[in-house]
Amino acid sequence: MLGDRKKYFSYPHNHRVLSLTEEMMIVNRTSRIMQLAKNLAPALLIFLFMAGASASSAYAQDDQEYKRAYNAAIEAAKAKNYDEAHKQFVRAADLAKKAGDADIADRSNKVAAQIDYNRGKQLSDNEKYEDALKHFEAGIKRYPKYANNYLGKGLALSKVNKTDEAVAVFQEARKSDDSKVARAAEDAIRGMFVYKASSALSRGGEKASRADAQEAISHLTKLQEVIPLDSDAYYYLAEAYKALGDYDQSITAANKGLEMHTGSKSDKARLYFVKGEALMFKGDNASAKAAFSEARFGSFKAPAEHYLETL
Repeated sequence: MLGDRKKYFSYPHNHRVLSLTEEMMIVNRTSRIMQLAKNLAPALLIFLFMAGASASSAYAQDDQEYKRAYNAAIEAAKAKNYDEAHKQFVRAADLAKKAGDADIADRSNKVAAQIDYNRGKQLSDNEKYEDALKHFEAGIKRYPKYANNYLGKGLALSKVNKTDEAVAVFQEARKSDDSKVARAAEDAIRGMFVYKASSALSRGGEKASRADAQEAISHLTKLQEVIPLDSDAYYYLAEAYKALGDYDQSITAANKGLEMHTGSKSDKARLYFVKGEALMFKGDNASAKAAFSEARFGSFKAPAEHYLETL
């Protein structure tokens, strides 16, 4: 488990693997994505009261079957009987389509898709990913414009290690007009590949092997084929190249990460630290000292100061 690994810093002539703090950044990032997905759950009853409750009164005396189904769906939802509500909204949508009432068909399909999302999310929260996928897929089929189901499906696929399929689904979510969904999908794609890269670098314990470093680079290369790397990704790319002894590539990756960095000083410190180590191993001690001077924050403060004292 990531949280079980002890914090480790190497000193001159040893490659440094990821610290507990760095690994927790990845875990926290994944948690933020999952939390955002949870926060995207629809305010179902609010939608019903705003978009449907008025229709319930208007159609109370109407004997058309799809309108009765629609009214029944609203009442079931108010009673929090979502299984029955879903059944009646699907029925209302199908009958309304046949009757030529596009408005009721659209409303019914949307709420049915929202219920499917809620069902899928609950199953995902309980780690029943295969069952969750069935609901996300049903919601997508019923109402493709409700993009939360793409996000939920992508997250479920990532949990069962179907990375390529998850990326394809997240790409659909990125097309959403809902900026929160689109941003969460992009973060999820990065999170998957950065997690794989960081895990590969941490696998060897105190020193990442060449094979592990090459695997990390492979994951980040695949990420770059889909979306641009961010500062986190460039940090792990710099670590991987450093482990391979390709110090120029490591320095280049660290510099790119620094150029786009917008986070905390501690996050920025790790980019300066890996840059400093690469410069030091390359033999450019003067430039290494300049980098280590910028790395004296958070968990990097002690090892950076050690290098400054000994170089």
